[in-house]
Amino acid sequence: MENLSSQAKLWNFIYGFAESLVLKCAVQLDLANIIHENGTPMTLSELSSHLRNKPVNQDALYRVMRYLVHMEIFTKSSIDGELRYGLAPPAKFLVKGWDNCMVDSILLMTDTFSMSPYHYLKEELSNNGGTCIAFEKAMGTNIWEYLAEHPEKNQLFNEGMANDSRLTMSALMKDCSSTTFEGITTLVDVGGGTGTAVRYIAKAFPHIKCTVYDLPQVIATSPGYPEINFVEGDMFKYIPNADAIMMKSVLHDWDDKECIEILKRCKEAVPRDGGKVIIIDIVLNVKSEHPYTKMRLTFDLDMMLNSKGKERTEEEWKKLIQDDAGYKGYKITQISALQSVIEAYPY
Repeated sequence: MENLSSQAKLWNFIYGFAESLVLKCAVQLDLANIIHENGTPMTLSELSSHLRNKPVNQDALYRVMRYLVHMEIFTKSSIDGELRYGLAPPAKFLVKGWDNCMVDSILLMTDTFSMSPYHYLKEELSNNGGTCIAFEKAMGTNIWEYLAEHPEKNQLFNEGMANDSRLTMSALMKDCSSTTFEGITTLVDVGGGTGTAVRYIAKAFPHIKCTVYDLPQVIATSPGYPEINFVEGDMFKYIPNADAIMMKSVLHDWDDKECIEILKRCKEAVPRDGGKVIIIDIVLNVKSEHPYTKMRLTFDLDMMLNSKGKERTEEEWKKLIQDDAGYKGYKITQISALQSVIEAYPY
């Protein structure tokens, strides 16, 4: 029995990619939204009639739905003698129109350019510096140049990042916003992308003057929200002054040396009295069980393969912030998201 269980575990790992790509298929077919808008569970023929691409192979759809039911994304029940499919709890995160919809994250992470570097994981082990061998071998250049040269992938990337911002910021605003942003009148979101994250702060705290600071090509694609100031620049050269500097999913893109440089720039940008740096990033909890433990470890591999970066344990964050960048202290707040909130106090 032990051999059977062990072999089954390995077979599940071998075909682990199937779950990601079947989930992608469910998103592409818009199955969750079709059932949600219908209001009640639907038969296979009813589902089929609502799919955009015609004709529909009924047998293929049945087999895909059977797999999705096994994944516990959808439910299957017999109602009035007919087999009907409904939404299991995870499917609500596939329904569009609310902050916790995960569709854009799914489409980004299951795209070829996101998955291909994993085929070169072994080669990355021989990388002693420089750019990421895995991504370059997979796509022919580093990730930032690749995105700059492929606008459709850059859009996919930006939408995925905005999706992550919505998930994280909705959790942050619910769990700890009152203490995190207390006493702040100006805030600069370094690497803030199209402004999705900082908009939550601007709306919740209208008195805070919010600025997004990012590279020119990123600012060029921003929607131009009236409540947010957008400024072009390079965080390695200069960071605008503010009561607080915020960085969401920025430091995990870089190695320790570059993070120290960024943190020192942040330190120069905030006042000695009450200034702080708000870091929203993953804190690895490798020694404890948590619903996000495996996902956080997976993100660490993502960083290694794509951008030379890493996810860090609390001990590693402490060394980076206090010992290396010379900050006085820090505080970590766990929120109901992959990331945690790290408030770093320079003085």
